[in-house]
Amino acid sequence: MSQPGLNYHSPEVFTLRQRVVLATGGPLIAGAYKTLCVTCRQETRNAEPLQRSIAAGQHVLLAVWHETLGLAAWHHRNTGFHTLTSYSFDGELAARIVRCFGLYALRGSSSRGGHEALIQMQRAAETVPAIGLTLDGPRGPRRVAKPGAAILAMRTGLPVIPQAFAATPCWRLRSWDRMFVPKPFARLVTVYGEPIYPPPKGEPKAIERLRAEVENALNRLQTALDEELGLVEP
Repeated sequence: MSQPGLNYHSPEVFTLRQRVVLATGGPLIAGAYKTLCVTCRQETRNAEPLQRSIAAGQHVLLAVWHETLGLAAWHHRNTGFHTLTSYSFDGELAARIVRCFGLYALRGSSSRGGHEALIQMQRAAETVPAIGLTLDGPRGPRRVAKPGAAILAMRTGLPVIPQAFAATPCWRLRSWDRMFVPKPFARLVTVYGEPIYPPPKGEPKAIERLRAEVENALNRLQTALDEELGLVEP
């Protein structure tokens, strides 16, 4: 559920056309995605690290690539897990879509409100079992991690668990991230990596090392899964 004192709203003023799209687009997109996913066969691998953490009352950061955001929302539906979206129209639409999956989006921007967003996530990490972060969002480069997850891990002391997703057969959008959309009756596979713990705060260049370690771990998981399912692009 939503947590008191956290910001789930954008300060942007949207046009009438944008408001209409936001009111109708979120439920329609989420509904279509759910309809596709409910027909699919699902396979989860190595979920024990996350299950152990939640069972012990510990909190974690989940790291995914932006292209798998839809699959992640379906997989973690109705858990109340939190994520982060920008203040923009695209961010508002994404926030409304994930809300339809029973998830919550904190609000912030890498260019405006970035510091506030980090504080919001720190507060959420105290009460929410898992915070999901799209490492290369909101606009890429694709499969290159930004430092936000590493900074948050360093400040909270929480481990980062990489999580890769794939669907076969699937459509790939012509967006910068080449987002997955599963076809009806597809096979959905997700693989969790081992937790990556932040080093001591005083260690020099710790944030960059942690950022690179998480990026490499998630890329290894995602590449291996893509190759296994025959999803490697030219």
